[in-house]
Amino acid sequence: MTGNKVILRNRLRNGKHEAQIQLDCGEDNICVPDLKLAVISDKSEVYLGDENALSLIFNARNEGEGGAYEAELYVVLPPEADYSGIARNNGSLTQLTCSYEADNQTRHLACDLGNPMKSGTSLWAGLRFTVPRLTDANNVVQFQLQIRSKNFNNSESNEVLLEVQVAAKAEVILQGVSRPDKVIFPPPNWTARHSLGVEQDVGPELQQVYELVNNGPSVVSQTMLEVRCPLRAHGHALLYPVEVITVGPISCSSKTTFNALKLKLQAPERESPTSLKSSAEHYIQRREVIRDPLAEQGNLTCVSAECWKLHCDVERLEKGSSIILTVRSRLWAETFIERPYKQHILECSVQYEVNKMPYSIPPKFKPSGSRKVIS
Repeated sequence: MTGNKVILRNRLRNGKHEAQIQLDCGEDNICVPDLKLAVISDKSEVYLGDENALSLIFNARNEGEGGAYEAELYVVLPPEADYSGIARNNGSLTQLTCSYEADNQTRHLACDLGNPMKSGTSLWAGLRFTVPRLTDANNVVQFQLQIRSKNFNNSESNEVLLEVQVAAKAEVILQGVSRPDKVIFPPPNWTARHSLGVEQDVGPELQQVYELVNNGPSVVSQTMLEVRCPLRAHGHALLYPVEVITVGPISCSSKTTFNALKLKLQAPERESPTSLKSSAEHYIQRREVIRDPLAEQGNLTCVSAECWKLHCDVERLEKGSSIILTVRSRLWAETFIERPYKQHILECSVQYEVNKMPYSIPPKFKPSGSRKVIS
């Protein structure tokens, strides 16, 4: 077999000049390529709810003795995917020319690999896609790729079915802050009352604000949120829980009665969720030293004190959505004024656990987390 050549000849047909391609592949005029294709993806998973940008990197080779004429990479797109363009961020990749076509329900790419794709050719190139239309009906997305030529023999490469796993994943963030971050006793302009009529009579206000955010990409449909805070220690009241304020799809309940004394409530100041920033330290400061068990206990936690518990059920959270939970309490001024000069730290704990995501494809893990909020 001699070297392969392409001979162009003009001929007149129906009054028009046409270019005729003839293959010069030796005496038998038969070119026999040996086309090989290997494909890898830069992502092993795509996620429900995401745009899912991914690149397919492929190696196309002709290991035969003859050239492959009008050689193209033929790619059948899955219905979930869209073509974005050629991968251009790597100088070692060949820059291709591709055409996109759609007929009936099939969409495909045809990318020029050479005419001819000479014997011994080995090229690397990349294609970019997005996969925005995922459903949980299938647990894989499948791309079909093949090299095709116009040769009579060995005109096609091996067919590559590249599968990318479909998964559910959500990044959930829990934030918490206590306001104010410092209370000094005795509070300014505060006098003890023999009888309590309004919530201010108990002592200074303490607000704890929690925000649970779903950063996505997938949806979470059921999440448990639980808050615990010190209620009393050594027979002394610490906090008087007043009320719970919620924003978003969340409902809460507690075995501890909030505002048990049925005091008249004041209108709370409500701050924007964007201002949730944790302070480095939060203190309740006192004046004089009285030797009693409570005075000796600096850190008041749910390990060393009796705590109230608030259980909350969070419903469906789309990507980017959140809930806000504000717990208003009053510090029992009488307890702390009796123990001046003593610094205490009140520690509340909050935890969450995602119980359910609305997909038939189970998530590899369900987000959970906790944090401490110090007052």
